Amino acid sequence: MSSILRKAAGCVLAGALALGAFAPAASATARSATTPHPYSCSNQGGGPNHTVNCSGLITVNNVLNGTTVNIGDVNVLSGTQLNDLEVALVNAADNNVNLPVTVQIANLENTVVATYLSKFGIALLPVNVNICAGSICI
Repeated sequence: MSSILRKAAGCVLAGALALGAFAPAASATARSATTPHPYSCSNQGGGPNHTVNCSGLITVNNVLNGTTVNIGDVNVLSGTQLNDLEVALVNAADNNVNLPVTVQIANLENTVVATYLSKFGIALLPVNVNICAGSICI
């Protein structure tokens, strides 16, 4: 009986490996490196005037072409944090492509606030996030 269990466990492990269940945590970084979106975030300024600026083409279908995200926060983000923010924004935009632009922008704002809290441990108020897509801003 134990040899059957060992074979079953081996099959489960092989299947999980084939499906990528044990992929390294860096896979999110690798995915963002191959994303088709020319969208980037960077630190701007310093001290109390520091902001994080994200700009570029955020969606494939150009609905949010020229979207800029300005985040007023004194915390300078690391390269990994900037990358995490880029990936979160692109994923949020791609999941909302058929919604009205104002709803998409609001979803981006929620994504910024949620990413700051869940990924960076930084509480950020929505009032500190300014997002514009063309002439529409929140």
